[in-house]
Amino acid sequence: MKNQWKIFWNTARTQPKVNYISYLVLFIVFLILLNWVIRGIWFMGDAITEAVLAGLLSYSFLMMIGFIILLGLPQVFKHLYSATDLNLLFTMPIPTNYIFWIKYIQSFVGVPLIMFVLYIVPLFVYGLFAGAHILYYPVVLFTLLFVILIGLSIAYLLNLILVQIIPASRANEFMSVMGALAGLLVYVIFLFPGRTNEAPLPEVILSGLPLFPDWFPLTWASNAITAASTGSLSFIMPFLLMFVLASVFVLVTSMLVDRGFRTGWVKLNEGSGKKRKKRTAKKSRSKLNHPIIAVGKKEWFSLKRDMREWLSFIPIFIFMFVFVFSAFFSGDGNVNDLRGFPEITWPIAQVILLFVYAITNAQFASFSVAREAKSTWILEILPLTGKEIVFGKLWISWLVPFVLFTVIELAAGVYLGWTPVQFIGGIVMKAILSVGMSGIGMWFGAIGAKYNPENPQNRLRFAPALLMMIASFVYFFAVLIPFAISLIPADAAELVGEVGNMDGFIGTAAGFIYTALVWKQASATMVIIAGTLFALIGSFGIAYLFAVFSARRIERGINIEIVQTSAAKPLFGKRSGGL
Repeated sequence: MKNQWKIFWNTARTQPKVNYISYLVLFIVFLILLNWVIRGIWFMGDAITEAVLAGLLSYSFLMMIGFIILLGLPQVFKHLYSATDLNLLFTMPIPTNYIFWIKYIQSFVGVPLIMFVLYIVPLFVYGLFAGAHILYYPVVLFTLLFVILIGLSIAYLLNLILVQIIPASRANEFMSVMGALAGLLVYVIFLFPGRTNEAPLPEVILSGLPLFPDWFPLTWASNAITAASTGSLSFIMPFLLMFVLASVFVLVTSMLVDRGFRTGWVKLNEGSGKKRKKRTAKKSRSKLNHPIIAVGKKEWFSLKRDMREWLSFIPIFIFMFVFVFSAFFSGDGNVNDLRGFPEITWPIAQVILLFVYAITNAQFASFSVAREAKSTWILEILPLTGKEIVFGKLWISWLVPFVLFTVIELAAGVYLGWTPVQFIGGIVMKAILSVGMSGIGMWFGAIGAKYNPENPQNRLRFAPALLMMIASFVYFFAVLIPFAISLIPADAAELVGEVGNMDGFIGTAAGFIYTALVWKQASATMVIIAGTLFALIGSFGIAYLFAVFSARRIERGINIEIVQTSAAKPLFGKRSGGL
């Protein structure tokens, strides 16, 4: 503990001054949030009866466990397998259990501590407002600790178990798998209260009905606190049950220390040590590809080698999982009612998918430049022009998201009953419009590349990333205009004209669409063809223009900012330029 305190203190006092400003801003935001919660409890305290308090506590504790699992997983992984002091500690005559429990205690400083403060202060304020018994305060304190221990132990168990399953050759993908599983687990946890009750969740809580069955552990925690608030000794049994449950989770976690901690650390840092059998290479004639095709294939092989490259798609797929899970298992039938109405579902789906393209395409393309941080010296000696490098990266950065989202669109279209014309039209439209988004991302990647060896998604500096997001959404709204002209019936011209009387961007866009709809009343075919050509020329023109800018930047030489992850001498220097 003394050694950990010295490390913490030295790390804190040697940080850049900018970090202190960031911490101060976060602290102020945290105080504002805490003050908002306290004021809400103080003014609404009369409406919080004992039954309502029990429901609020049950769901709040569920949220606490969920957030500790979701947000605490990276912190736990860092303490178990990425801490720089483990190289020294494992060589010293210190039992592995001692090192593990120090790391376990250290994990409280972070998400669990923030959750603890965020919960205990409002609960103490409520106790003062309601005139709770003196037993209420220690019971709240220890019950919160028990809930935090359960959530933290689950986070440790996920790390200790999965590190034994994932092979050493896929060690880089460990956190990717952890993050995806944690997101799905937390979603299922939050969905559970709604599945156990027929009425909506807020209605159940405000009515004072039990949120969970009596055997559910979080019911024990809420019962212990509510009973202690009145001074009833009936809090003893649920309080002891929570103590036993937290002890069981801690005990199970300790049983996996030897294999999951030390062995896992060796596995992730040194590999499994097993040699693969070399396959006899078949003699074949070498085939030379066009430089643009060769650069694209090189990018594809980089994507295949490291699963962390696909992290930018994880939020999208989690959202799809949540949507499908809710649609099929919520029982409300809202999504099923939309089947058989392709004239409604198809345009809505196209707008949603275009929005997804705007989020992912530019980001995915921008990452391809920073991917060269380790191989700039190779590209410098290859007989490749800047255009060949850019267009090679551009086509694969466009193709990968397009294939993934087209598969999703096909599945949704089959379920919702779209026509073949809608299938083909939607796919062709997004194939055209997404090219411009990829070109925008390539340019911002060339001017703001950054490389973080421990976080592949940290590949763009803050200012270029913010500007890229703005440019992507400006492009998104611009390409929606010809799309809207093709979809909106000509009879809606009068309604759109009324919107055009508004000031600002919306009024200007509506006025433009109104003029096009008037033309569409005269010749619908010509307007649709003109809108398609406008989108085609605009998308490919923007993509080509930004690709040329990126090629010139690359030929002049660009700087890739290298993020330092340790105090050791950097492998590539402070900056790497000359791509």
